[in-house]
Amino acid sequence: MNDTNLHPSPSFAEAWARSRAYGIDPNTLPSVAPVPAADLQSRIFANRLLLESALPYIDHLYRTVESECIVAVCDADGVLLATRGERLPDALLRQHTTPGMIWSEQVFGANALGTALTEDRPVHIVGRDHFLTDLQGMSCAAAPFHDDNGRVIGALAIAAYKTEHSPYMLGTVLSATHAIEHAMKLKSEHYRTLLLQEKISETSNHLILITDAAGNILHRNQAAHLLMPINGPLRLQDVFSEKSAAWIALQEQRDLTDFHEKWLHPATGAEHHLFWDARWVIDPLVKQSALLLVGRDMTSYVRLEHNLRQSERLSTMGMFAAQIAHEIRNPVAVIKLAMQLMLGQEDFSEKSEKKGRMILGEISRIEGLVNHFLDISRPQNPNFAECNLLELLQGICNLMQGVFREANLRLVEHYEDVGAIQADADQLHQVILNLFRNAIDATPAGGMVKLTVRRAEEPDGVIIEVRDTGQGIPEDRLQDIFEPFYTTKSKGTGLGLHNSKSIIEAHGGDMEIQSEIGQGTLVSIWLPARHEEAILD
Repeated sequence: MNDTNLHPSPSFAEAWARSRAYGIDPNTLPSVAPVPAADLQSRIFANRLLLESALPYIDHLYRTVESECIVAVCDADGVLLATRGERLPDALLRQHTTPGMIWSEQVFGANALGTALTEDRPVHIVGRDHFLTDLQGMSCAAAPFHDDNGRVIGALAIAAYKTEHSPYMLGTVLSATHAIEHAMKLKSEHYRTLLLQEKISETSNHLILITDAAGNILHRNQAAHLLMPINGPLRLQDVFSEKSAAWIALQEQRDLTDFHEKWLHPATGAEHHLFWDARWVIDPLVKQSALLLVGRDMTSYVRLEHNLRQSERLSTMGMFAAQIAHEIRNPVAVIKLAMQLMLGQEDFSEKSEKKGRMILGEISRIEGLVNHFLDISRPQNPNFAECNLLELLQGICNLMQGVFREANLRLVEHYEDVGAIQADADQLHQVILNLFRNAIDATPAGGMVKLTVRRAEEPDGVIIEVRDTGQGIPEDRLQDIFEPFYTTKSKGTGLGLHNSKSIIEAHGGDMEIQSEIGQGTLVSIWLPARHEEAILD
């Protein structure tokens, strides 16, 4: 058949002109192979939103259209992505129903899919309006798909024998196309919402977990993963205790708000203060309940609040101490002086003199307590100067040798040459004396206290260690050991370690305590070699 004797309808004249310009032989059905499998999979993935929206509709079309037909979806290049129908002769069957076949005008000339894509309009090509002779026994309708920006992204087509031609075919395609585009828009908005929610979830500092009704953790965001670095399937029962918000919400099937709990990091052992909100929600897709847990790590705020309360308490105590110091010290000084004069000038029996000495001892203790309270009201502002640390510590040890002998304890000293540091010698003297007194009180007779001084390289500075072989401190009390007024001694004030740590921190250093029951206690002090203010001076 010679195509020069054939004339298409006016609406397809331009499509025929393009077909001739492509050099297509109208009397030969092109023998072309589908695109490679990798290319097809890439196109399917790139058009997954289109296919997810279109597949339910093309399945419905193929089931409901009474005539023998093929329903196909292609991408913007005319590559078939999905087809339904197996009722055409073999030659055409391969062309129409093989995913990856290219139904562009450049390959098959004027045809429903190719022309709809090229001219960006719905078309219905029947019989001799097809450029290829082999297609002229077909009736095909196609309409393009558009994205939100109006760009052509593919097309939908129905192909049937011309004997099955229906004037409603194009209307059916148009209705399906509009429905698919609407579904794409809804899915696109849904995907954007899900993507936004996912981004919010992953970038949020809040801990977000989702579980099913049995407690299986379905999702953890990055913040929750960092706090619970456990691999593999997880259940709430594997992560949380029976007193936790998650466990209570799961077991009692109820919502919770601002549920405070303490969490120990499984890797570092650090304590976190978490505030949980728990909500039961219904998954609309599967019609099942899910538990949404949102946790806020308020550790820094809890510590800040604790420090503020502590500061207020210390401030109040300092004001109180400053106000009553003179009221207490003046009469105490008079009583002490009078007792000293009486003991020096009067003749007392041995029993009365012993009681007098006891009174002087208790007066000295009262003076010590007053001085402790006064220390609270005075900020620990060191007077930095060059300090020979080894001379300072050796002097303290010489001063305390008699006290150690009286307690039947051995004092061991180990020094490295650390040179001079910038520090307040009087304040460091107070710190070391306090640590020695604590070690003496905690160590039974026959034990040992060891003082070690060495240089620290990272960061640059010196380390002072006081280790005893005493009874040790229970683990649950270590976290409170530096709190003001907290003490494990029956007659302690609870201010020694607090003041010592304050002094060290005022020097820009740090103090830590490690202890184990029955193994003794190690107090470690790190001090910078030079203080910033001293360097600037």
